Amino acid sequence: MFDLQEARAQLGRCEYRKGNIEVALYVSEGIDIAAVTPKIKVTIARAGERQRYDAPPISVNAISLLLEAIFLKAKSLQSLEA
Repeated sequence: MFDLQEARAQLGRCEYRKGNIEVALYVSEGIDIAAVTPKIKVTIARAGERQRYDAPPISVNAISLLLEAIFLKAKSLQSLEA
């Protein structure tokens, strides 16, 4: 599931950088923010702990990519309203 979310975030970033605001917004609409938010919270909470042997629910890179997608979605909506 996260691979699809990450792929959408990556594609949205590329389209936004190309100036295809509508396409970036369309792609980012498919990201289920409510589904990934709990896993993001758990991963961030564990980041301050000592080394653990179990893997985090989602990678820090994926978190960064998804947060960037949320930001770009907001920027896309903002530019379409202007």
